[in-house]
Amino acid sequence: MSPILKKVALAAALATASLSANAAESHIMVYTNVDLSLALLKADGSPLPDSMEMTHIPGDGLRTVTERVRVFTNDESKDIEVNVMHDPVLVIQNGTAPAVPLRVSLNKTPLTVAPKDFLASEIFDGALPGASFIMDLDIAQATKAPLTVAGTYEGIVSIAMKQKTASP
Repeated sequence: MSPILKKVALAAALATASLSANAAESHIMVYTNVDLSLALLKADGSPLPDSMEMTHIPGDGLRTVTERVRVFTNDESKDIEVNVMHDPVLVIQNGTAPAVPLRVSLNKTPLTVAPKDFLASEIFDGALPGASFIMDLDIAQATKAPLTVAGTYEGIVSIAMKQKTASP
């Protein structure tokens, strides 16, 4: 190898080494929760948020939070059952305060631990194949009243949906 080629090769190797020494890496964890029959998603098909902030109005209580949602399905002919998996409450994180019961409703239908039927013929209008019409998912203070202890309150609302095996 000629001395000039050796110098060019050495310069290229040094440039490559310096580029990799200054390189940055990014690692992004991507996840999904797959159910082959049903999904409760935002109206645009994106996932529901992992958290929602309820605004506290002093002297009044908590404002209702609303998310516009659709039920997405692989079979528009089947009715679905929807329920909360436990009675949702907000609990203060530091200190002592009464728990704050929450009320959850889908399309103005209160959700409890007992499943509620949503008839396929009433929620799947065919406007968007495989998706229900847009509904409000509301999370509210069960009994509107001022909170009496300051602090950060947290709770989890868990909603279960099940496709019925046959529609009546």
